[in-house]
Amino acid sequence: MSRFSPEDSIEDLTQVLRGVSTDEMQAFEDALLKSRRVFVTGLGRTGLMARGFAMRLMHLGRRVYHVGDVITPAIRQRDLLVICTRTGGSKILLHYIEIARRAKARVAVVTSHPDNPVAQAANVVLTLSDEPVLARRREGGSPAHPLGSLFEQALLVVLDQVVMSLMERLELTEGDLAKVHTTFE
Repeated sequence: MSRFSPEDSIEDLTQVLRGVSTDEMQAFEDALLKSRRVFVTGLGRTGLMARGFAMRLMHLGRRVYHVGDVITPAIRQRDLLVICTRTGGSKILLHYIEIARRAKARVAVVTSHPDNPVAQAANVVLTLSDEPVLARRREGGSPAHPLGSLFEQALLVVLDQVVMSLMERLELTEGDLAKVHTTFE
């Protein structure tokens, strides 16, 4: 039987979520609201969380695109590039920032490591620090969340919280979002 229980996972996630700065979250939300269009990206499983966030922004009535989709237009001034990345070391993501900068767009990064190259190049950084939890697990000889799983879980929860906050700020209800939800189901 595993020494790592579901309760342990919940406690680890709770610890990461308690560390989220309300000031950083507010700045992230403000950047989303001030942008004309939002371009969202991330790699791997983190990218899947980012796509889910893009879907919710669309439900909020935002003009939103996922970087790399064939229907994604060119980024321009007054647009916002949102990058979700745990480590922030990807040359691909740095290249996306270069493209956004040339277009005079702003960049927001959601990351675990605010001192990484991608975060350092951003206008806005939202930090979800999972490293203290992972370090404690490693030191105690306990199993750790593999390959960024804890960050991805925290990312989903925090981005959903951003959506709920934006709903309140935009005075939207779940019913308003449902009207925009797909009718192809």
